[in-house]
Amino acid sequence: MFRLREISRQDITTINTWRNDYEIINFLGCNFLYISEEIDNKWYENYLNNRDKNVRLSIIESDNNHLIGNVYLTNIQSINCSAEFSIVISNKNYWSRGIGEAVCREIIKHAFINLNLNRIYLYVLEENTRAIRMYEKVGFLLEGKLEEAVYKNGSYHNTLLMAILRKNYNKDIQKNKI
Repeated sequence: MFRLREISRQDITTINTWRNDYEIINFLGCNFLYISEEIDNKWYENYLNNRDKNVRLSIIESDNNHLIGNVYLTNIQSINCSAEFSIVISNKNYWSRGIGEAVCREIIKHAFINLNLNRIYLYVLEENTRAIRMYEKVGFLLEGKLEEAVYKNGSYHNTLLMAILRKNYNKDIQKNKI
């Protein structure tokens, strides 16, 4: 169905198109900004220089090698063994197919088993109920709410902080939930 690989320079044009798509950005906790491909190329160079603190992967459809979206573990803290999680299925032809959930499960496993992380956290817009349900399904728990943390579309929006701990992940594996 899909495979993961590190983002590459060849992905930047597509990623830039997605980052300038209002419909995609509207679901995310970030603000819509017009971003040039030159800026995204600099962003990519910065990533290459900081790979020890970030894992940035492209989600690729196995059958045809189409770029579907991206999944990231960023701000990796080696002492605290924690990282921030984010995912976006940006190719709209792949929305509502269960790919996001499958990718979440794969990257959580990678984070805990291969990267030795203890905590993965994320921020999600409170009104993005579909994403929240998916995060809960893969084991993320609500830790708090940031009131009016994001200004989008002319108003302020609440953001939820969610996280999954390795000990809870390990319990779920033993119970065959994940």
